[in-house]
Amino acid sequence: MGVLALLPGLGCGPAALLLMSAAGGAAAITGEPQRMYNTQGQDFNEQRIGQIRSGIHTPEDVVNLLGHPQTKVFTRDDEEWAYRYHVPPSLLRSGMEKILTIRFREGKVQEVRYSISTL
Repeated sequence: MGVLALLPGLGCGPAALLLMSAAGGAAAITGEPQRMYNTQGQDFNEQRIGQIRSGIHTPEDVVNLLGHPQTKVFTRDDEEWAYRYHVPPSLLRSGMEKILTIRFREGKVQEVRYSISTL
């Protein structure tokens, strides 16, 4: 259970609300978009994943669609790129994690794997 308090002069407009939990934590509720704190990785547009074609697209094509990956792993035959975005859960929202891995062989996309989960 929480308590709402009106705090003049904060946030958007003449006042902002402050949600105070029984545990003593507080979070501002304003008309502004909420910033995500403690996120890990760079968010990516998952709608662009469907545009990636195996056997056709090159690493350069993937960078043009999604930007540079967080990690690259090289093996003797393959190269695997990983994009990961993690938003931890908080008092006001659940967390989520998006993971995209793309494997290349001979300079072309071989496999694309994507998962999203709620934390």
